[in-house]
Amino acid sequence: MATQMSVSIVSAEEAVWRGEAEMVIARSPEGEFAILNDHIPFLAALVPGRVSIVSGNERTEYFVSGGFLEASRGVGSAKPQNDGGEDHEYHVIVLADDAEDLSQIDAAEARRRLEEARAEAAEAGDERAEARMRIEMARVELAESGHGS
Repeated sequence: MATQMSVSIVSAEEAVWRGEAEMVIARSPEGEFAILNDHIPFLAALVPGRVSIVSGNERTEYFVSGGFLEASRGVGSAKPQNDGGEDHEYHVIVLADDAEDLSQIDAAEARRRLEEARAEAAEAGDERAEARMRIEMARVELAESGHGS
């Protein structure tokens, strides 16, 4: 079993998920990546898609519309080491624009939202409408995939 680390997914509205996990998998503009305990300090922008939290045989998955992932050894969570020095707990924080439990996304509702976003993008033709359409396309893709990896 891999070593556990502290993981949080938070949005502007709420703390979506907090707990211990062995691995976090997410996607940046450069591609998919995974974080394990004691990974080098890491900061990445997230693109719309899946964030997976893995612990043993359990996998919890969220759809995030974008945001940032930060992984580092926390300064505020000191715990004593055997040699008397300080060891700081490793943590991963996902700061999501919006996060939804992937198992709760309804494929039909996701398709409806995509059609609405496409119409808005065609009418408005601005960057915000295009970005919303990309978010909704990712939501539909994940909803129709049956939530599997």
